[in-house]
Amino acid sequence: MKADKSLVIGTRGSALALAQADMLQAALEARYPELSVRREIIHTTGDKRTDVPLADVAKLSGVVDKGIFIKELEYALLDGRIDVAVHSLKDVPSELSEEFCLPSVLPRADVQDVLITKVPNWDGCGVLATGSVRRQMMAKTYFGKKLQVVDLRGNVPTRLSKLVANQDWNAAILAKAGLERLGLYAPQTQVDGINVWMTPLPTESFIPAVGQGIVGMECLASNTVVRSYLEGICDTNAFVCGKAERAFLVHLGATCSTPVGVYAQIEGDEVVLRACYYAPSRALPVIIEVRGPLNEPESLGYKAYKVLAEKLG
Repeated sequence: MKADKSLVIGTRGSALALAQADMLQAALEARYPELSVRREIIHTTGDKRTDVPLADVAKLSGVVDKGIFIKELEYALLDGRIDVAVHSLKDVPSELSEEFCLPSVLPRADVQDVLITKVPNWDGCGVLATGSVRRQMMAKTYFGKKLQVVDLRGNVPTRLSKLVANQDWNAAILAKAGLERLGLYAPQTQVDGINVWMTPLPTESFIPAVGQGIVGMECLASNTVVRSYLEGICDTNAFVCGKAERAFLVHLGATCSTPVGVYAQIEGDEVVLRACYYAPSRALPVIIEVRGPLNEPESLGYKAYKVLAEKLG
């Protein structure tokens, strides 16, 4: 902490990251009126390297997995420039170094992926743009062999602009949570003066990425004061579901280039976890579903992995 009753939030500089930092700041100030909160923008490797597919950025930059979006924020935590780093949880590696922890998350937004097209009722024949390996594989399963896929990088407004600017592209897929947080989601709207249509995709076919729709907060594991502040605004349901999903990824050994989706939901006094994995040796995805008690989310993630491993043989 920089001083008594003050806290510095570290955030990436994209419009979505800033919107999520605003959400965190509002939650902290509502819970702790005496707390002085400010933001500091940190530019990450993932933001700087938009010239290559997302799966290649870590290899080229020497950064482990999804650390391309958090490495510089963690450096700022270590040197005391910031007290908490705010992330889209799906951008956070499934395992953190021992110096750091994720003690808190905000309430989960809509987890659906959204298909954005230049014509209504697009039939899936043509070119789809997405930088997500998971979305690429699920789209090919959903739309069929006529679909072609191209890589798409950049922040949310940039990706929308790239879609309408490329005449050969027919559609793109983005997360509904990000679109809504930026006020950009609408069934029919315009991007750079061009009409587009936005259609939520069913989670049964497009199982979300781990942590999709969740904003997570990272701090130093040793900083008990900051941890206490963050734990005071934690959404318990989202925290439990995020833990189950991330535990599954740990046991699977997944990276940012692994074609996997996993989504946990609370039903009564249980957590239901559904996962979809595209194994290299199989033509069709393997889908599993498991249930477990609310107080053992990490055990549920391991159970899901064991069921998947049995199906894979």
